Amino acid sequence: MLKHSYKQMLWLVMCLGFLFSVPASAQSSSVNGKYFQLKQTLTCERDRAKYGNFSDYGYWKGGNWCGQRGKKGYWVWVAPTWYVWAGKTPPHASANGKYTNLVQTLYCPRDRKKYGTHSDYGYWKGGNWCGQRGQAGYWVWSHPNWFVWGNVR
Repeated sequence: MLKHSYKQMLWLVMCLGFLFSVPASAQSSSVNGKYFQLKQTLTCERDRAKYGNFSDYGYWKGGNWCGQRGKKGYWVWVAPTWYVWAGKTPPHASANGKYTNLVQTLYCPRDRKKYGTHSDYGYWKGGNWCGQRGQAGYWVWSHPNWFVWGNVR
């Protein structure tokens, strides 16, 4: 049985996060792809006492929070920051769980003509797409967004 030190495991997690261009806090703040399209972040150290290190709070209509104006959306707490997401990732956007670790979401409504409402395109090395820079990964089309995933389950 292999034994790894805490530092070795931490190094591995950091390297994987770098490879997929998604920091560990962003990955956990999206609850591993449950939410997409980051709208806002708010730092609020005092919320650690109530929410601990992590909380998937869910939808909130927005308003004043911690001396700031919070936007409506899906709120996730990864101490000491709140992450506000535009939407919940529909199950078919991950090919019904086939893919994990959301890397990127690209808004591209014009692709509906070619791909319909849903398409599991598979792996693409990335490049320019729909006026944006698409990351390497497993691409799934769910109108009007492309969801780019880092791993196959």
